[in-house]
Amino acid sequence: MPSERFVDELNAQIGRELQAAHQYTAVAAFYDRETFPRLAKFFYDQADEERGHAMKMVGYLRDTNSTMKLGEIKAPRTAFADHVEPIALALEHEKKVTVSIGKLFEIARET
Repeated sequence: MPSERFVDELNAQIGRELQAAHQYTAVAAFYDRETFPRLAKFFYDQADEERGHAMKMVGYLRDTNSTMKLGEIKAPRTAFADHVEPIALALEHEKKVTVSIGKLFEIARET
């Protein structure tokens, strides 16, 4: 059975993954509107990947009979100054996710 601390952090990570999927869908829609079809497809695919990550974590919680707590997902950003700004936003998000996944590994190793 995973520790309560790990379950809490995994629940938080599920929220971050779902938030990323939400944001990447909004970015994809922005690129659709701006007629950048390859960037739109890339971000639609990224949104699917983030949802997939979240669902794997949900499956883990289910398989370990742990409590899943879904929090609120804030509205994504939908307006950007230019076609580069959404990519910068995504890069910053990915950097933060890397740190949070590292934190999960540290907590997992403690137990």
